[in-house]
Amino acid sequence: MFESSQDLLYIVLALAILWVTVFLCWLLYQAARVLRNANRIVESLMHKLELIVDAVEFMKHKVDDLTSGVGAVQRLLGGAIERFIVSKVSKKMTADEPKVKRKARATRKRGDS
Repeated sequence: MFESSQDLLYIVLALAILWVTVFLCWLLYQAARVLRNANRIVESLMHKLELIVDAVEFMKHKVDDLTSGVGAVQRLLGGAIERFIVSKVSKKMTADEPKVKRKARATRKRGDS
């Protein structure tokens, strides 16, 4: 079967090359699995980030709508309060004005005498 020790060396080298080839194929397969899993994780992360962005934009639109509605209500209430309070205060001021003028005349008359 073996004519010389060189034939044995060739057989051992062939087996070693075979094992190195099997190992490299297995290593390449494992690297591909790791990359596939990493790709799945990145895709899942991107999907979740898109959902978060959509939720934040939805809340932003709701808050913007709410603040625009609150601004309109604030202007409406401000105008109504101004009408009622300012009108009552101005009526009170105009009603008290003759009394103040009469008191001022009375104090002048006392001061003149």
